[in-house]
Amino acid sequence: MRYLLPLFALWLLQGCVSPEQLVNFNTGPEFPPAGQPIPPPADPIIQPGDGLAISIQAEEPALVQPFNFGGNASQTSAAATGSGVLPGGANYQVNLIGEIDLPQIGAMKVAGLTVTQARDSIITRLKPYIQEPFVALRRLPLFRFSVLGDVRSPNTFVLNEERITILQAIGMAGDINKSGNRDHILIVRESNGKQVFAHVSLRDRGIFQSPYFYLQPNDMIYVEPLRAVAVNDQSTRVLTWVSASWTVVNLIVILSRL
Repeated sequence: MRYLLPLFALWLLQGCVSPEQLVNFNTGPEFPPAGQPIPPPADPIIQPGDGLAISIQAEEPALVQPFNFGGNASQTSAAATGSGVLPGGANYQVNLIGEIDLPQIGAMKVAGLTVTQARDSIITRLKPYIQEPFVALRRLPLFRFSVLGDVRSPNTFVLNEERITILQAIGMAGDINKSGNRDHILIVRESNGKQVFAHVSLRDRGIFQSPYFYLQPNDMIYVEPLRAVAVNDQSTRVLTWVSASWTVVNLIVILSRL
């Protein structure tokens, strides 16, 4: 019995988190001294439910007025919260089948397109009516994402930013707890009507070149707890019961000797 507690103490230590597990960017090839190219962020993909601010301009302003001010209340109400209308334009919400209803043009499928592709598609539809139209298009809000799991402040964030990195997102959530697994962070991304799942490691220096370094709107980041911490918690509970049992056994032995 006297060897039981030391054995459980060793088991408990095996479940502890090592300092190396708490350090980011400490695996993989060293950073190049001369720096490395910054990968351009991917153009956001438009999804059903997104808000879009659209403004159409041309050399003759009178020609574009019918195309800018036809949005009705049902189109603009859900999209206009939090961000203003582009100058001379209107706000629209992508419906459940991925369409917006532009004045004079009609229904257009935009879900699944990038912002650039949607803008080019609108320009193509306008050319029979307006020579050399200029279209400004942006998302409303520009960025929504969630950080969940073993972080200090899990939350859903809405930002008026054009791009954000996974490091910035985790920083907004208060950083990863010591019990969080930096080696296996799940990213859930919506792409072409599907959910795509990927894992990244904050300890890997190659994360800066990862296609998931820059987030996409509606991304979900999940930080799972370290298995070592789960083992540590379980062993702590077991050790508590063993200690209590050991105390009872000692008490029985003492009383039997009286």
